[in-house]
Amino acid sequence: MLKPFAVALAALATVAYVSAKAAEPEKAKLKIAVGSQILNYMPLELGVKLGHFKNQGLDVTVENFQAGGSKALQALIGGSVDATVGFYDHTIQMQAQGKSISCVFLLNDIPGVLIGVRNDLAERVKTGADLKGLKLGITAPGSSTDTMSRYFIKKAGLGPRDVNIIAVGSGAPGMVALEAKNIDALVYFDPVATLLARKGVAKPLFDARTVEGSKLAFGGVYPTACLYLNADFIAKNPETVQRLVDGFLTTHRWIASVSTQELVDAIPRGYKTDDAAVNIDILNASKALFSKTGLMDAETAKVPLAVLSEYDPKIDPAKIDLSKTFTNTFVEEAQRRLK
Repeated sequence: MLKPFAVALAALATVAYVSAKAAEPEKAKLKIAVGSQILNYMPLELGVKLGHFKNQGLDVTVENFQAGGSKALQALIGGSVDATVGFYDHTIQMQAQGKSISCVFLLNDIPGVLIGVRNDLAERVKTGADLKGLKLGITAPGSSTDTMSRYFIKKAGLGPRDVNIIAVGSGAPGMVALEAKNIDALVYFDPVATLLARKGVAKPLFDARTVEGSKLAFGGVYPTACLYLNADFIAKNPETVQRLVDGFLTTHRWIASVSTQELVDAIPRGYKTDDAAVNIDILNASKALFSKTGLMDAETAKVPLAVLSEYDPKIDPAKIDLSKTFTNTFVEEAQRRLK
């Protein structure tokens, strides 16, 4: 236990550090990758638009690959971007391959993902087992939609060849493929989820835009989109990473504080439609996605590990150190800075 003098000294040091924000960001100009314009990733571009990163002394450029999270991950590993907003499960997959990347801010407490079938097939496709012999659209091989769909298929008792998994891209291309009947089912997120529901095109087999839906699909709450970076970058650029996290926490607090209409008005165009009523429906269905704290819970981090372990032979749960796949240190400091 710390003595009173030591406690006072530690408190004084913390106040001095927070108030001074002594260090300048080691790298002020940053490229951050995303794989698509699903609503899960929206806070990144919203933070840029609202100036929350600029206010932290950062010049952030977003590179949207529109081809799934695996492409954004490759950009980070290849060094063409400084950070990625993508699904947390990639940090686990990379550790299994001997690469160290870490989540420093959690955007989504729940996954917000759905698997739906075309309405004309809904009478005969009511469970995962009924997907046998059908074509299921994902964003790209190796993406989190690939991971989630393969887990769902296996848990339904099907083998890897029982369902024809097809890459159709993210967002609108997947919706078009389903409407054109080029695929029979689709893994998707909002805003596509709300658009398909309003058109009466798809019927969900599960809807993980809620805690209950996440537990039904994955056996627990599945943390999804997060800001992750190479461990080496984090070690060399701690103030830069801290400023990024400060910007994200400011953005998420803003999201939680405003009305649905204010949020719809503010979010970047690529994450909404031209129909005001549809946009309200989208946010009403998915606003719960956005974490109010940015903190990762150590127990919920075990859910993606369990999902990946079900079908990926490279993932050995006994050898994965989850404590190296995320850190709450920067969020905890952001909470102190932004009081």
